[in-house]
Amino acid sequence: MRARLMDRADSDDVLTHPAHQQTLNAMVALIQDLRACRTPEDLYAFQRQLRDRVLEVERRRSAISQQMKRLRRHKSISSDAPELGTDRDRTAEASWAFEGDVYERIWRQLKTVADALAWKVFHYDRAIIVALSRAEAPGMMYGKAGLEKELEAIETAWADRRQFVLHHDLTNVIRVGDLTMFGHDGYAELREIKSNERYRLSAQDELLAATSHVLADQTGALPSGHFPVRTGIDYRTDLGGLRELLDLAHARTGIVGGRVSSGRAVVAVSQYTAADHFTPERFSARLDTELARVRGRIGADDPGHTLTLPSIDNAGNHRAGPPWAIYPVSAGAAASLIADGMFFVVCMNPHTIIDALSKAGVEAQWLQRLDGTENVDAPLLDVSRRIGNRRLSCTLNFSAIRCLMLELIDLRTWSQQVAAILNGDLRMGIQPWPCFAREAKTWI
Repeated sequence: MRARLMDRADSDDVLTHPAHQQTLNAMVALIQDLRACRTPEDLYAFQRQLRDRVLEVERRRSAISQQMKRLRRHKSISSDAPELGTDRDRTAEASWAFEGDVYERIWRQLKTVADALAWKVFHYDRAIIVALSRAEAPGMMYGKAGLEKELEAIETAWADRRQFVLHHDLTNVIRVGDLTMFGHDGYAELREIKSNERYRLSAQDELLAATSHVLADQTGALPSGHFPVRTGIDYRTDLGGLRELLDLAHARTGIVGGRVSSGRAVVAVSQYTAADHFTPERFSARLDTELARVRGRIGADDPGHTLTLPSIDNAGNHRAGPPWAIYPVSAGAAASLIADGMFFVVCMNPHTIIDALSKAGVEAQWLQRLDGTENVDAPLLDVSRRIGNRRLSCTLNFSAIRCLMLELIDLRTWSQQVAAILNGDLRMGIQPWPCFAREAKTWI
């Protein structure tokens, strides 16, 4: 299970691009500001400054795209073409493609800070986030026909009623409707804004209404087929161990590993710190050595059957997972995780997972060989439980295991959650989405 950035020959050039490093520094301040937000005024001001940054990046992406189109048509770049952030050849399409890749990453990274804003205003309720993420991504705001109307609605609500309105297009994750209007009475209203009511699409209205009903009633299936299940099991994690290892990696040589719980180990990496201590070749060797060491500590030293998952290149790519900006780590570490200046690798013993499920009354078996070639689109784990004369069973896909690993969910807690789902009514066509209780106490 690899990240795309790790497979790029020019990954170091991406991370050291001036705009990428400037954004990393800006995100530290943004995350600090977001964590300090307490009032609607704070939220309104924060969203406005973040939107300005995102729109500026989108303008840059649009300008880069225009130059690439010109070069494909065998035309020279235009006189108003932006400067490249590197010394690459301005007349080569590959140079502009690289620039476009960098700014696409920057765009996702800033928008994942907006995802943290969404988690905050929805009180870290994952059921709401999951429900509102089940639609197509809207794309860029810059140049969008309805943007002016959306901004007008946001500003009018603030000027007239001092009402904070979340702008969905600013986020990666909130995709149902255009806006959420937060009333002073604690209620939130989803809104779809159209620049011309004659062109309103009934399908969008139906999606918004159906999703709103599921959230209001706290029962039923979403239009996507997902079924949020609130089990009442408290959310518990080993994130304290992750925080300590990230801090140590930054303070020492850039690579630090350790066992954080039974069957689970983490290797934390600070790429910028490591650059002062290792050559690229030595860095890879040192990382491999540390991974082998911690796998041994948790009894997962069979390279043909072990779970290993890196956090790198995840910003904005996974809708249901909490964004790095709300992880209980320092603002600097959170920004570095978003920008991949820091990353961590979680290793788990697959046998320990089976044992923990068994103790919760769940029979389980892996459906794929865990050797790094797993098909993330295919079922990964089969789980079943006997209730009286019935046997309930389902399969868990990669996203369920990803949550277990990258969120460092306590294994006993996660196993109890799986058992609770298997206590329910698993109807055909329904995709249960378990939601823990009291997640807000974990996230900043």
